[in-house]
Amino acid sequence: MVRPVPSLWVTACTFVRHGCVALSVDTHASPPRAAVEAEEASLFVKGPRISGKRRQPSLPECCGIQGYPTLLVLADGPAKQAHGTAKPGERRNFVVVLRTESRAPAGVSFVDYGVSTLARLLDSAGMDAEHGTRVLRGMLTPWGGGRIGERPHWHSDVCADGSPIEFSAAFSRHCREVRVLVEALPDRPTTPAAQESATELTRILVQDFGADGDRLAKITDLFLPDEEPTGFAMMHAVVFTPTGRPEFKVYLNPNASRGMSAVERTHEALDRLGFGKAWTAIADYADRGFDLDRIVYVSLDLADGPESRVKVYFRHYDVTPEYLDTRMEISAQHERGFLGEFCRKVTGRAGEVRNQPLVSNLTFAAAGGHLPVSATLYVPLWVHAENDRTVRDRISAVMAGLGLPDSGYRALLDHVARRPLPDGRGIHTYASARVQHGLPRVTTYWSSELYDRYPPARYQRG
Repeated sequence: MVRPVPSLWVTACTFVRHGCVALSVDTHASPPRAAVEAEEASLFVKGPRISGKRRQPSLPECCGIQGYPTLLVLADGPAKQAHGTAKPGERRNFVVVLRTESRAPAGVSFVDYGVSTLARLLDSAGMDAEHGTRVLRGMLTPWGGGRIGERPHWHSDVCADGSPIEFSAAFSRHCREVRVLVEALPDRPTTPAAQESATELTRILVQDFGADGDRLAKITDLFLPDEEPTGFAMMHAVVFTPTGRPEFKVYLNPNASRGMSAVERTHEALDRLGFGKAWTAIADYADRGFDLDRIVYVSLDLADGPESRVKVYFRHYDVTPEYLDTRMEISAQHERGFLGEFCRKVTGRAGEVRNQPLVSNLTFAAAGGHLPVSATLYVPLWVHAENDRTVRDRISAVMAGLGLPDSGYRALLDHVARRPLPDGRGIHTYASARVQHGLPRVTTYWSSELYDRYPPARYQRG
């Protein structure tokens, strides 16, 4: 059991990096020795003197609230379960990482939250935080200036709790990526208004950040229909890497209206994009029928060239990961025999995944012809664990088994989480993994968890 340590008073504070400060404290503890445990203890800051570059945010801004922030204490560096002790009156130095409650505090805008979080992620990953945050600020304009409320006025499809911002990171032996997925919130809770917001965001990405909208223009009328539109309109994503420019893509709704089925709409879109022959592979992959293997998203790179991708996403009901593993051999790059064990390790159970369907995609590119260049499985996480600490430990074990260090994953997770990991299960949404040419790649997806730390399962069969 961890005891609060209210008698540690901060006397000086210096920034180390985004969201992390070094504190000097004077202790007047009773009993004589006070323990400080990582991920559990709280300190209350009173009158800190902050030094650092002017561009760095103030202490309250870092933690996203006004008044006294809650601090995650790390003694002697970023340890998993670090402890520090101090005698009464002794002066000690600690490194702390700022934390707030899970729900975004009243008065904070989507822009403030999203940009500050991405800055910490990119800085931790050694990427260009200044340029990256400029891109995200553009993606959150103008709708992101609105304040985060108690409940979403438009329940976004991005996260299980309705949050419109999702962060993710991909890890391999030679590269790391940081990604952000957003849904531009409409000013009115209707699909036509969502179409307007999505169209405006696409325009910003094309005009201000060099995205290529030509392929999207060929199919816009299919996915943003005028008559009886329904559901979400479009989601936009950006991918950051240590080298190269940001890459953009969109996620489209195959069930955009009742006038055309998801199967018909997706088939027509592939035809227009020059992938008509790929439909044979899609139909073979969904061999149980499109009721059990439902098409739920179509994704398109906002780029031109032979490597530009089109992805078709499926939600699978009443199926084992081992079965999907065999079906994914439709991609010549797929290496069979890995997915069943991966799913078991990250969910803690074997067999069918029933309470939240598995998701997969087939990826097509001109360079690959009519066959998918890759196939990926996405495993839901938030419904299979008591809390996010359990999920973290499972993912760390998977990465260790693949020969991937988990330090980068844990560091980025630490910058996304705004609460102790045991206090909810809504941060981790999905994990994906694949092995190609003997090289493993793991991706984890994190909800911004703006509304609910215990989001329910969704997309039940019906």
